[in-house]
Amino acid sequence: MTMMRRIVVLVLTVLALSARAGVSKLEAIGMIESGNNDRAIGKAGEVSRYQIMPRVWRNYSASRAYHNVGVSRRIAEKHLENLEQTFRERTGREATDFDRYVLWNAGPSYYGRIGFSAARVHPVIRERAQRFVNLRQMKPLAVSNGMLAVGALP
Repeated sequence: MTMMRRIVVLVLTVLALSARAGVSKLEAIGMIESGNNDRAIGKAGEVSRYQIMPRVWRNYSASRAYHNVGVSRRIAEKHLENLEQTFRERTGREATDFDRYVLWNAGPSYYGRIGFSAARVHPVIRERAQRFVNLRQMKPLAVSNGMLAVGALP
């Protein structure tokens, strides 16, 4: 999927979710990873809107219904819970949204090798992690004088 198409899908999804502040962890992951494309297949073979490697998927389910929203969501929830638990055990603290996305995208082994340091995260992953944080902190849309406004929480 081209970057422009991802941006358009992201904006449309944000508009659709504008009735509440921020988006859920999994909504934000799906938006960033695939533009919520349930049939997405990544360059390294990642599947579903959440772009999960099939070997990771198999840790949670024998199903190969990668395009099924309900199945992929349950697997993504379990995987994210495991990543967060691993992070807590290794660092003694709760993961921030930034940490959460780095764990999702690069894994706990990578993050551990760089000392769980946000400053040492690869720039591409750091930029995506910041987008994840922004999505999670978005204010609801407001219309003023016919203009649409979206903002991040301070």
